Amino acid sequence: MDDGWISGMMDRSDSAGSCQGRCFELEVADPPGCRCDNLCKTYYSCCSDFDEHCLKTGGCVSPDRCGEDRNPDHACHCSEDCLDRGDCCSNYKSLCKGDTPWIQGDCEEIQRTVVLCSVPSFVRPPLIMVSVDGFRASYLKKGKAVIPNIHKLRTCGTSAPYMRPVYPTKTFPNLYTLATGLYPESHGIVGNTMHDPVFNATFSLRTREKLNHRWWGGQPIWITAEKQGVKAGTFFWPWYLDVLRFPSALRPYVYAVHSEQPDTFGHRLGPLSSELDNPLREIDNIIGHLMNGLKQQNLHRCVNVLIVGDHGMEEAHCDRTEFLSSYPLNIDEIQLIPGSLGRIRPRDPKSTTYDPKVVVANLTCKMPTQHFKPYLKQHLPKRLHYANNRRIEDVHLLMERKWHVARKMPEKLRTRCGFFGDHGFDNKITSMRTIFLGHGPSFKFRTMVPEFENIELYNVMCGETQSLNDVLRDPPFLPSMPQEVTAPLPDPDITVTSDLGAAATMRVSVGSAHTHTHTHTHIHTHGDGLPVPEHAGGEAGGGGGGVRRRGGRRPRFHQYGLLLQTDFISGYSRDLHMPLWTSYTLQRQVETGTPTCVHPTRKRVSPAHSQSCSGYSQNRQLDYGFLPAGPRTDPGPQEASLITNTVPMYPAFKREFSENNGVNVLSGPVFDLDHDGCETPLAGDAPPVPTHFFTVVSSCRDRNQTVEDCDGAPTVFSFLLPHRADNSEACNSGEDESLWVEDLLKLHTARVRDVEILTGLDLFRSTNLTYTTALGLKTYLHTFEGDD
Repeated sequence: MDDGWISGMMDRSDSAGSCQGRCFELEVADPPGCRCDNLCKTYYSCCSDFDEHCLKTGGCVSPDRCGEDRNPDHACHCSEDCLDRGDCCSNYKSLCKGDTPWIQGDCEEIQRTVVLCSVPSFVRPPLIMVSVDGFRASYLKKGKAVIPNIHKLRTCGTSAPYMRPVYPTKTFPNLYTLATGLYPESHGIVGNTMHDPVFNATFSLRTREKLNHRWWGGQPIWITAEKQGVKAGTFFWPWYLDVLRFPSALRPYVYAVHSEQPDTFGHRLGPLSSELDNPLREIDNIIGHLMNGLKQQNLHRCVNVLIVGDHGMEEAHCDRTEFLSSYPLNIDEIQLIPGSLGRIRPRDPKSTTYDPKVVVANLTCKMPTQHFKPYLKQHLPKRLHYANNRRIEDVHLLMERKWHVARKMPEKLRTRCGFFGDHGFDNKITSMRTIFLGHGPSFKFRTMVPEFENIELYNVMCGETQSLNDVLRDPPFLPSMPQEVTAPLPDPDITVTSDLGAAATMRVSVGSAHTHTHTHTHIHTHGDGLPVPEHAGGEAGGGGGGVRRRGGRRPRFHQYGLLLQTDFISGYSRDLHMPLWTSYTLQRQVETGTPTCVHPTRKRVSPAHSQSCSGYSQNRQLDYGFLPAGPRTDPGPQEASLITNTVPMYPAFKREFSENNGVNVLSGPVFDLDHDGCETPLAGDAPPVPTHFFTVVSSCRDRNQTVEDCDGAPTVFSFLLPHRADNSEACNSGEDESLWVEDLLKLHTARVRDVEILTGLDLFRSTNLTYTTALGLKTYLHTFEGDD
């Protein structure tokens, strides 16, 4: 990776040197110097006198300071000459000159014109990205009573209900994902603490090793900017915004700011504590000073401001801790990275007795109330993208929300617990959600976009938004549908017979995808999927990529034909001698005719053994509902409405059960034999055994339209189900399937884009959707979680 990355994020390793006269510098000294902006607090790289020189009075505070003599101990000034010298506190004009504070103004639709920002003649709107540590999405509900400035930015600009972090939901992996658009397994920062077996070194927040270039993969945004001739820099509190008026050749256009709050107080107090309101007010006040400072220089219409979080916060406590010493495991042989997720490796790297499979077996379903699931890393849910890196240990413990894991019970019992909140849990749970707010000339006015994953944000900052084009007023890049790479084979002459010697009765056709207008989801294989911008090292990031392809390898594309049966269509691989996918439509059971339910003839079921159509009119609390009649596309309307197909349903359940006006189902095998998250090239005559099976279910968002006639956006959810010899992942798998299968499905929910990366397929091609809308569907994850 580039040597220059370090100037943008974490330059310093110790306290050698001084911050005197350096608090506002744009250039940084070479190691072993130290850092003097607010990022040093997060990355433990401040000079020893950072607090003394840089953490000074952040604002004019009170009118008493207006017109004061200059004081070298103040980080900003309220003297009469501060405007000429460009070092006023950000609230100087509003406090001392009677200007209206930014918060008191109305929402204003910013017109991106040259006139508004002719001074200082911006070539492009500068971007200030403020990342707030541990800002749970539900904190936004506190509204203008606690966070008025954030509330106004959200109301006046572009926002999402929430932004989903990557797993693990820790600070370092997510900050670097925000910077690179890659998953941790691809950029290499797989945790706040990690061990590299090749380096034989350990990375942590408090050691010099974190500053070694060899840990950091991908290309962060500040290096991307510099490669495009755009300068990048950092701000720190208090805001010294005069740099925005530097000559164009010296002025950065991309700025990064990070606050370690409200994370610190979220850990200490817990995310539901009312005492958290004060730290949130402080953060909001700082953001208010930023907006006031921009307004003070008449730049509040000229600068893009992005407020993002790195992860959320969940309730946690020392009392909710699993100890591995309670399990049939020799804890003296293992090294555990503990906490809200567990990673296990052998204590002796050369051990001949350590077997990760045995460790997983000894931790699987051993306690009646077990609060974690043990996995070999390749068996973790694919949506986590957490296997393809040597720094990820072979054994992983996916913790239940609110629970921690530790190696053994402490010898001396605690008298008090030092925390009431934590993060790091599964990134799909509600409490891990964080925030996205965009405001400025490039962002839309008063716009709410759907939730998204933070790997997409890199493209927003680069201007190549793809799946997030709806956040920008004038997207500079409009993605287009890529060309199909592998077309179906032409129709061969087919003779269809069964192994039993009987003539086959089903209708079979093989041919071009364009030959048949079928009601099912249209599928084409297409290269890596989307036309994504290339990152350093051959990564594919945009449109939900976030995945590095090792050695530039692409999936192998199979020769295939389309098999069209009466009830379903398949894409059949001649190479693998099996279908690559099968698709069918489940029709909605339409109630037709009078009466609305039909009695069968007495010869099939006598009235004494059947329900009565009129019986439902006697109970206002219940209604009748029909079970699906199977995948047939042409059932007789009365067959589905038979009283023998009728079951009592509460109206609310009936709406959930039957309101979808038909659904399309696509399913097929997945081959990820090397566990790298991409399709594995296959060879040999024996049929390969799939590692997973995928299912994609779609229906019309407008429930008044059938799935065949839908002319609007569909709804979609997907699964990537592991194909294993047993179902031990669910501890109650020996019980009735109704008690565990649904939970297992929800655990292995996935994005359509995850399916595409693993199969080489490209979905939603033959639709009337814009390509940006299609990309939004591909990157959507149905979490099966409730609102926070």
